[in-house]
Amino acid sequence: MAGEWMLDQMHSRGGKPNEYADLVFGKVVSTSPLKVQLSNSMILTDNFITLGLHATKHKVKVKYKDRTDTSDNERTEEVEVDESLKAGDGVVMIRSDGGQSFFVLEKTGGDE
Repeated sequence: MAGEWMLDQMHSRGGKPNEYADLVFGKVVSTSPLKVQLSNSMILTDNFITLGLHATKHKVKVKYKDRTDTSDNERTEEVEVDESLKAGDGVVMIRSDGGQSFFVLEKTGGDE
């Protein structure tokens, strides 16, 4: 019964399934302010973009065993990972329903 209701809601909205949400690819053309080009005629500004973890500078905790230490003690350190976007980077994004916002999943490389 709940499944039928959900299907009815989806069908009542109309449109095509690829208009709801999908993956899109772009290229960073500017970082300050952030601008991502989707096609020759469409450039997104930071007002429409949310950055995921793998497109930012962030810190992670790393556990490891020191090779010079003969005991089985593990050490934990906080390491900064810089995956900030740069001009020329390719990006994979999720376009939200209606194309009004985009979530950057990760970088795909670029001009480096």
